[in-house]
Amino acid sequence: MEDLMKSLAEARPPTPEVSRDRMERDLARIVALPQEKPTRKALVRRFAPLAVVAAVIALAVVVLPEPSQPVQPAAPGQWWRVLREQWSVMVVGDPSKPYLVRFDSKTDQWQAGTREIAVVQKDGEVSPLSPNDDAAWEAAGRPEVVPQVGGSRSVRIGSMAPGVRESYVSGLSLTSMYWDRLESFDDLPADPAGMLAMLKPEGKSTYQIAELVMAVLIADVRDDQRRAAFELLRSLDGVRYLDRVQLRNAREGVGVAIPAPPQFQFGDVETQFVINPDTGKPIVRRNVITRPQHGLPANMQIFEEEYLLLERTTIEPILPLGVAVNGEVESPIIER
Repeated sequence: MEDLMKSLAEARPPTPEVSRDRMERDLARIVALPQEKPTRKALVRRFAPLAVVAAVIALAVVVLPEPSQPVQPAAPGQWWRVLREQWSVMVVGDPSKPYLVRFDSKTDQWQAGTREIAVVQKDGEVSPLSPNDDAAWEAAGRPEVVPQVGGSRSVRIGSMAPGVRESYVSGLSLTSMYWDRLESFDDLPADPAGMLAMLKPEGKSTYQIAELVMAVLIADVRDDQRRAAFELLRSLDGVRYLDRVQLRNAREGVGVAIPAPPQFQFGDVETQFVINPDTGKPIVRRNVITRPQHGLPANMQIFEEEYLLLERTTIEPILPLGVAVNGEVESPIIER
């Protein structure tokens, strides 16, 4: 076998000699030959991917919409909202063994133009005023209905049902006693004398004028009108200025005190009206007895109305569920 392999190796043809001059002449001839241009088909194959990308981009530019402009909402309605929390005291029960009950509720009032909506008796409840009054009610058998002392009606103890009132008026009214209506609060002068003349004081008592001015302070008026209203209130006959009035929650305000007409079951009453000196907006209105009555000491409050909100808002009125607008309101004070 080894001899065979050796013989085959020796029989291999010799490697041809390579001429360098000939290689250079062949290379020059090949380079000089005309080169074939790429065919259309080759070009398509070569550049097809780029054409597809370009087409997609062009399609996106044509098909995709321009960025949408933000839709401007229609101008929402402006409401003037007054949310107040009020409580008052009443003497009830057997005249020989009377006790006091307290009426608690909120009134949420909304006004826009000539439209007025009010939620009354919100979170309302009637309950004994103090632990002693609660004991007297217990001793009387915890009646659900008790008679007023000195009155012809009775009072329901317990929760109040809320009601909703909606009305449309021509012009603006300040209080139920003020039958003259204003086309706009802009008509009110921003000086005390001019405002007093606009409120037509003829035939009105000082307290009635004071009530109108207090209504201006609660209304949707300008700051200068509100300042003028408070100055007018201070200038009325018999009004006493209250400086640094201490309120709940460590608050403080300034205000006025004015003798009030007799109230049901209470005489010698003074109305106090307190505002925030920084904003001019009212904080609280309250009635205080100036002498002891029905077991209550002098300077005891028998009525209070605290203004929780006085603001412009675009929020629609918040109404209690299941309560008919302008339906019958179940008052806690009923016929006997």
